[in-house]
Amino acid sequence: MSEPAYLYCPECHGEYLRSVTRCIDCDVALVAEHALPDEEDLELPPAEQLVCIRVAPIAWIRALSDGLRDRGVAHRVEQATPEDAPEGQRPDVFGNVSLFGLYVQDAHAEDARELDGTMAARLVPEEAPPADEGEAESCPACGTPVAADAPECSDCGLSFG
Repeated sequence: MSEPAYLYCPECHGEYLRSVTRCIDCDVALVAEHALPDEEDLELPPAEQLVCIRVAPIAWIRALSDGLRDRGVAHRVEQATPEDAPEGQRPDVFGNVSLFGLYVQDAHAEDARELDGTMAARLVPEEAPPADEGEAESCPACGTPVAADAPECSDCGLSFG
């Protein structure tokens, strides 16, 4: 039997030439395609069986999701209500917008909360350091330049409170 032409990352499923031995993104050993886990093994359980990390508008959840994906943390995003938010969060500061929840397995909750805390310091008015009057900033969700006193991002619609 001939050797396979490609090897795959068991984490991100990236495809590599056989001469490569480790995934450049995940830094794990590559495997043959038949050694990849089945898709059903990768699925997360329903949100009720996961830990809710944040309930917020989609722009915040999308940015948090991207950060977790970069860290290799599996997660689920679902539409949510303010009542779904973890204790201490105030999704009411976002006004009357659709809210989404981001959920992870218990084993990844600490890493997800750390990333979320970094974002919260910039996004939740009560937690963010005051900006100088008229100072230009960028939207923490999408990076679009915004004025310090802008009520929301003109690109992604994230409300700044």
